[in-house]
Amino acid sequence: MRFTFPHSTPKPELVQPDYQQWAAVKVGMTRDEVVAFLGPPHADKFRGGKPRQNDSYYSYGHLQVAMVPHPRTYSFLVGFDDSGLVFTKIDPFNGRFSVDGTPTVPLLITPIDHSVFDHFPRIIDMRWYPVSGQYPVTYSISIGSSDPNGECWSPDEVIESELAFPFFMTSFAGAQPGRIRVKATNAIGESEWSDYRHFRFTR
Repeated sequence: MRFTFPHSTPKPELVQPDYQQWAAVKVGMTRDEVVAFLGPPHADKFRGGKPRQNDSYYSYGHLQVAMVPHPRTYSFLVGFDDSGLVFTKIDPFNGRFSVDGTPTVPLLITPIDHSVFDHFPRIIDMRWYPVSGQYPVTYSISIGSSDPNGECWSPDEVIESELAFPFFMTSFAGAQPGRIRVKATNAIGESEWSDYRHFRFTR
């Protein structure tokens, strides 16, 4: 069965730095060096509002998609240690950036590969990093299953093709092995399918 979400889903909001300037920021840099590359940090009401000189994190953008429990789940952040030096950079795309606007290949987060589940009903949660590229982006999800020995796989079925956010929940067919994968599409083109994540339900 194919599920299609309403087309009235709110449009995503994407604010991001220049990728080359973002890439130039390295662990060990000072606050002044970061600002020289990226400019002053952004005001962000979810991180205390107006930025201050000694904030632990400087915000340089965000991706806000529909149905995310917290509006700043996906952010561009530069973190500073007690000495005021960069110790981390965080971005929504896990460091994978599009060079021409086409979507990057999705990278799955959950389920962990080769997970074994014994709960019933057989609900499975899928989550992946958002893709970089021109927005809006939609995601397609395919799911497959095999015989109990994992030797004969049925053809994959695309169970969703217009998903506007990077997570999905579905009910799996039986007590047997399964596999899932995701690809992304935008106005320019589409990504390759992600690697499979394999799992098994035991009842």
